[in-house]
Amino acid sequence: MAARPRARNRRDWPTGLSESRPGYFVWFNPITKKYDAIGRVALADAKLQVIEANLWASEQLGKVRLIDKLQQKDKTVREWLGEWIADLTLAKNTLKSYRSKSKAIIEEMGDLALGRLTVKDTAEALDEIKKKRGAPTAQVARAVLISAFGSAVTKGHMETNPALVTEAKSTPVTRQRFTTATFEKVWAALQDGPAWLRNATLLAMLTGLRREDIAGLKFADVEDDYLLVAPKKSQGMVKIAIPLALYSEAMKMSLKDAIVVCRRTGAVSQYMVHQTEHTGRSSPGQRMALSTLTMRFTEYVVKALGEGENLPTFHELRSLCKRAYQAQGGVDTKSLLGHLADSSADLYENNRGAEFKKVKIG
Repeated sequence: MAARPRARNRRDWPTGLSESRPGYFVWFNPITKKYDAIGRVALADAKLQVIEANLWASEQLGKVRLIDKLQQKDKTVREWLGEWIADLTLAKNTLKSYRSKSKAIIEEMGDLALGRLTVKDTAEALDEIKKKRGAPTAQVARAVLISAFGSAVTKGHMETNPALVTEAKSTPVTRQRFTTATFEKVWAALQDGPAWLRNATLLAMLTGLRREDIAGLKFADVEDDYLLVAPKKSQGMVKIAIPLALYSEAMKMSLKDAIVVCRRTGAVSQYMVHQTEHTGRSSPGQRMALSTLTMRFTEYVVKALGEGENLPTFHELRSLCKRAYQAQGGVDTKSLLGHLADSSADLYENNRGAEFKKVKIG
């Protein structure tokens, strides 16, 4: 049903101005969706106040206006995130995560003008994301905004980065770390498991590499007594040469011997971790799928430790590897794990209260 047309004598009144009773004026606030009292003032004064209020409300709503187009500041958050992501060169999974978080951001603030975005706009959007999708998503969304808006500042689309001063959305870390004791139980259970899964676990404990890098290791990656690795997550920015002489007291084996074990599966393959028998569509020698590695490892964790929430995953071998070498001594774990920053190295050193940290003396 169409709205009733304004009376002829009120057609020059600004949007939102009403006369609730003779001589008493109110303004409809488009932000709160409620009426605010102006009071008993002259009609000319009421008109002026409402014009000012409408300009203020337009600023608060952040929608693109004609003046933004004239000043070439009409690019929206939606448009900028699309351009920014298109120029990124990140790992496939990281890019997938950024696109997912950008979708959540656009849902909350996609139509707002980039050049007039405020800290309040950004904070409210992140709060809504936290309510609807949880703290972990809001945490990553904030990181995406900090990076995206930082780029917008360098391109002249924004004067400041409002995401930088928003409150970080903290999220509790729930996934358990492996302790020496819990890992030994899982390792014992794996002795009855497939050879490829034992080999993947062995390589993870010796090298500290991530799951995707373990799955992609080839025998041809060995050159001049070093295992050469370019971690996928680093996009070629980090390259690691791990000496085959590296010895793990925890696993009682050197990397060289571990690679020999990987060759002795009875299947010919270019990959160190490979299928050893015909299973479904898989043939001996094929590279193991990441999903299969995760699923089968989890099966043996449950078998060894029992059902429970937040059980340690294959990725937690990376932290245990670092802590094992630190206790052993003589291994540069920061370089081994490919960390460029001390903060990243410290993250993997933290056992999250899984076991007591012994005080060294002497």
